[in-house]
Amino acid sequence: MALALALAWAAGPASAAAQTTTLRVYFNNAQRAGSDDDCAIVFERTRQLPRTQAVATAALQQLFAGPTAAERAAGDRSPFSAATAGLLKRVHIEHGTAYVDLHDLRAQLPGVSSSCGAAEFGLQIERTLRQFPTVRRVILAIDGDPRRFAEWMGQDCDLRNDHCDPAPFRGGR
Repeated sequence: MALALALAWAAGPASAAAQTTTLRVYFNNAQRAGSDDDCAIVFERTRQLPRTQAVATAALQQLFAGPTAAERAAGDRSPFSAATAGLLKRVHIEHGTAYVDLHDLRAQLPGVSSSCGAAEFGLQIERTLRQFPTVRRVILAIDGDPRRFAEWMGQDCDLRNDHCDPAPFRGGR
């Protein structure tokens, strides 16, 4: 009986670990970067979540909810917050590209289209998704329209974003 209890107790943490997924999200932190001016430096934070097969979706949902209170107290900053927690419509990965479709929450993201805001926004998403070996690049769209996202950010439709081709956001090329 004692052996059975010891085995059950020892299996407890292992089975709990098997039921969780550890994901990373990335935020800016001027204190850790040593500069308030560099918006292109992000730092990793980990999240323990219930086990899921949809890891890219889970990681973006965590990112879009923004830093926790403890992370904000430690100096983490992000354009994302509770107001943007529902930003993600869908993400799918195809041939090394993560296609990220966002709800139109531009009103909740003031300043994101500025040079520093755009750097924070884009880098936090890209680094969060590039933790997965199947992701080599990221293309963003608003309500299935990558051109709308590019125009908001003042970007051209070029090779970096497949010339704003909406087909991957509609389920095909």
